[in-house]
Amino acid sequence: MFGRLIFDYELESFLTRNVYDKISMLLYNGNSSIINEIGNYIKREEGDLISYLPKSKFSKADSHDPFSKGIGRVSIRIGRFVSKFLRKSTFVGYNISPQDLESFVNLYKSYFFRSESSLKIVEGQEILKWYLEYNYYQDNDNRFGTLWNSCMRQSERNKFMKLYADNSVRMLILLADDGRLLGRAILWDKVLDRDGNEYKFMDRIYTMYDHDVNLFKDWAKQNGFIHKMEQSARSERTVIKYVDDKPFPCNLQLYINLINHKQKYYPYLDTFKFYDSVHGTFSNSDEWREGFILEYVLVQSNGGLFPPEPEPEPEPEYDDYDDSPFQEE
Repeated sequence: MFGRLIFDYELESFLTRNVYDKISMLLYNGNSSIINEIGNYIKREEGDLISYLPKSKFSKADSHDPFSKGIGRVSIRIGRFVSKFLRKSTFVGYNISPQDLESFVNLYKSYFFRSESSLKIVEGQEILKWYLEYNYYQDNDNRFGTLWNSCMRQSERNKFMKLYADNSVRMLILLADDGRLLGRAILWDKVLDRDGNEYKFMDRIYTMYDHDVNLFKDWAKQNGFIHKMEQSARSERTVIKYVDDKPFPCNLQLYINLINHKQKYYPYLDTFKFYDSVHGTFSNSDEWREGFILEYVLVQSNGGLFPPEPEPEPEPEYDDYDDSPFQEE
């Protein structure tokens, strides 16, 4: 019975998405040497409650759904659940501190209780503010996620973001209860494809917690935005459109024109990195329409402009009768 704990779908999804957390890892993978054998069939309830089927009621699982009501399930708060189900030897052996437990509870609450009311659109100088790492959330002084790995978060690079501020580009941000930043994504308006169709586009989503990416995607869907399929600097053209409320992956060549595109410094751009400074065009493709002049690829972390890398020199061709590049005199 105790090869491992059995969780309902919601809790299993939560634990597997947060395996970097020590307590999540132990609960999901722990066996009887780690877990107290007092119950199983763990289910999320309303609020911060967890329910389980006590060991004395396991016989009920033979004829009933073990997650159903009316068979003697016990409800308990999430923090108490951890303290009850992890052995004392586990707390000692894995050096689980009160701060670790508090962090896990906060992680649980942020996963299940966060709503779109925590999202806010900013623009202008506010974008510069929310790029600064001083305003980022820290989980007990821990820094992780794509948010903390961003190369644009340092104060000395903040001036690179003026491209956004000077062109009325907007940004969607996610705030924690303490008012600090948990996630962000640039919002581009009036983005065009090759056929002249216009879109609203959500750029790469940077978050501290992976599960918050879904909150941004849900917002994009509800507000008529397309977004990147992969949250990375690669696959610039692969995006998600929503057709009849269902995600539809497609390959689009997109571009946007900015009026105040002439800047002293430029940010690292995840998607619209191919820059034509003559026309003020930023594209997600280096094979854009006729007249597009590819001068720069904006993937530098020092704010500079660099031309695209030259095509590699073609291999020299030699006569068929001799595969050596050298001929005897």
